[in-house]
Amino acid sequence: MKNLKRFIFIIVLMLLVPILIIKAEDKKVKVYMFEAGGCPYCEEEEEYLKGLDSYDKKFELIKKELYVDHVEWKKGKDYDLGVKVANEFNEAGFENATYQGTPFVVISDLYATTSYSDSLEDVINEAYEAGDKDIVGCYESGKSDCLDDLKKLNSKNNTNNNDKTNKLEINYNIILIVSIVLCSAIIIVVYILKSNKDKKDLINVIENSKKSTTKKSK
Repeated sequence: MKNLKRFIFIIVLMLLVPILIIKAEDKKVKVYMFEAGGCPYCEEEEEYLKGLDSYDKKFELIKKELYVDHVEWKKGKDYDLGVKVANEFNEAGFENATYQGTPFVVISDLYATTSYSDSLEDVINEAYEAGDKDIVGCYESGKSDCLDDLKKLNSKNNTNNNDKTNKLEINYNIILIVSIVLCSAIIIVVYILKSNKDKKDLINVIENSKKSTTKKSK
């Protein structure tokens, strides 16, 4: 009976181990690099990523051929995917995501930038802890709603920013109007005071002239 239990335990363990291994592999973050053949910055990016301690532990590097070469920029086999991913990330608020240069690096839904960078470890760790959204894989599979949540958030932020901008413009216009009114009022007051002073000076001159004429006549 004991031997039977041990045998069953071993069988269950043997079944569980591959599942646990598969889950551990699935948890790895997929770091995508859209590259051009012979691109020196792409080579430096790959060297940097593969030099990280977390490489092949927390993340794997997946290279995509955006351009065949970096001289004539002939379209590569993954060009259409690169264009799709870059445009979608643009709509989601990632201004530095573009297919018109390499390397174009994408990490989950956290990072999409066309530029060499040697400070991606924190982003990879964040994606690892949160769980990789694998946006590139999502679009590659034919789906179209991969970044909808981020797009909605970006749209909401833009609306809030526009509201703030409009309020600032309204406040600026009010300040401008008040300033113009105050300046106009000051000018009017100064003009009136100056006019009154000129009138007083004129009256004094006339009176003094009269007095002088009266004295002479005497």
